Amino acid sequence: MTELDSTCVSAYTLALRHGSFHEATIMEKLGISPGELAHARDALRAMGLLSSAGGGSPLVAVHPEVAEAIACGPLERDIHEHEQRIARMRGQLHALVPVYQDSAGSAQPADGTRTVHDPAEVQRQLAAAARRCRHEAVAIQPSNGRDAEAVQHARAWSLALLRRGVRMRILYQHAERASLATRAYVCQAAEAGAEVRTSAEVCEHLVVFDRSLVFVPQSTADGGGGGAALVTNTTVAEFMYRRFEDVWMLGQPFDPQEAPYEKVADELNRTVLHLMAAGLKDEVIARRLAVSTRTCRRYMKAAMAELGAVSRFQAGARAAELGLLRTPVPHVPRTLDTAT
Repeated sequence: MTELDSTCVSAYTLALRHGSFHEATIMEKLGISPGELAHARDALRAMGLLSSAGGGSPLVAVHPEVAEAIACGPLERDIHEHEQRIARMRGQLHALVPVYQDSAGSAQPADGTRTVHDPAEVQRQLAAAARRCRHEAVAIQPSNGRDAEAVQHARAWSLALLRRGVRMRILYQHAERASLATRAYVCQAAEAGAEVRTSAEVCEHLVVFDRSLVFVPQSTADGGGGGAALVTNTTVAEFMYRRFEDVWMLGQPFDPQEAPYEKVADELNRTVLHLMAAGLKDEVIARRLAVSTRTCRRYMKAAMAELGAVSRFQAGARAAELGLLRTPVPHVPRTLDTAT
């Protein structure tokens, strides 16, 4: 697409003042090279702002409204034709909705839950749900075990949704603050209007559209390999939305321009102490926090040193004595733990 820069505008102004596009005069007045002059001339001609009567006559400036009609006319005709094609296609497809409902209605599960095992079909269903979404979409995105292609699909439909002005809130684990890819996406999403927070422990992965449709990935126990359950039961969908709200209220706003753990260090330390006091193994704590075992042990070692403890048990006891475990730690029950 042709862009008019300041040189183009200045050259056009001089052509108006002098009655024609006199190249030598324009180069002298603007102090530009022949190459820059050629670029300005070609850009103005491409936009219809310069015209020649032919027969060697000089180029003259054209009224912008005339140039607009000449340059935009073909594009507007193309847009009109595409809109007509879209309208016809939508009409044909919508006419089949009653046919589908009559044929497939009896096959719909009575509890409002349908399981899709094909990962590609899950992505298509998510994209379709995002297109239908009119008010709000919320998502909990754990860090562990997420398929890279699925993540890219999710980011594509979420950005498209935001561009339509639909509200979106996303909750990550604190560990995602250290991910450059996530920080880059959050910059884009936040600029488009998304609200993003993080929490120490986020164990479920779910997406809720307009409080009426929920996507829950299959758990490992169910043989999940990228499949998902689609829940349309109103009671269940509302419950899942309220669970999101509970965790969202305890999350910390995610500003990707800040240092990764600047605002969540205290919460991470408290969470480590809670999990240590609960007697969980290092690997389990690391998995709950979505960090490596090595990183987790570094957190634990720092906590023990700060408390003057020589063992995990002593650290937990000391933390309890000091009242460090009284503050609730954000936690989501692991009832929907998934591998996706």
